[in-house]
Amino acid sequence: MRRCFLACLAFLVAANAWAADTLLVAAGAGYRRPVTQLLEEFTKTTGIRAEASFGNMKQVETQARQNPDIALMIGDRAFLKPMGLAERFQHLGTGKLVLVAARGQALGAIADLREPRFARIAMPDRAKAVYGNAAATSLERLGLAQPLAGRLLEVATVPQVGAYLATGEVDAGFVNRTEALALAGRAGDAIDAPKDCYDPIELSVGVLKGRADGAAVRAFLGYLASPAARKLLERHGM
Repeated sequence: MRRCFLACLAFLVAANAWAADTLLVAAGAGYRRPVTQLLEEFTKTTGIRAEASFGNMKQVETQARQNPDIALMIGDRAFLKPMGLAERFQHLGTGKLVLVAARGQALGAIADLREPRFARIAMPDRAKAVYGNAAATSLERLGLAQPLAGRLLEVATVPQVGAYLATGEVDAGFVNRTEALALAGRAGDAIDAPKDCYDPIELSVGVLKGRADGAAVRAFLGYLASPAARKLLERHGM
């Protein structure tokens, strides 16, 4: 009986310590939906309050440098690692580049973009966003960069491309698989870009230097390795 009481007491002490913590995460805007759901489920499971800020990867870097309370960054490891802010990384999934047409536009291959009906083609900022860089690389490797140069519209983030597609302001746009799934029923055909047309996108969580010792960080990293978190990420195309 005494052992049971002590075990329960230890659990309550740990739970109260976790609940006192707050987890702050900076993440790429293209992952808003899965990250938001991950944090919500994490809070339900542990009682630890978790919040996130979103933007392109340049904005994520700025937030992480300026706010000492941010403990984790989520995005493409190829963008995160050169920042020099993280002491280690944990793999979350693989990103996929998808070309989506506006509602009513048939689309069978990326080469279809040569057709005049695709007059406005949106993509995230190639210098600041993972999928903008992937889209630019794909167009270059497919020999489409020059022919389409005058039709490309670069915006800040993947969700902005999605918004333009949903409202019909563009004829096609490059997004990630997560955004493409969210656009189902609000846009037209969607096709995956060939994997050999862009560099691999490794979605990772970077643990910032000197900010890895908190109970909330340890708990969240453990949660990310759980079957529940894995299933959630898979539902979002990762």
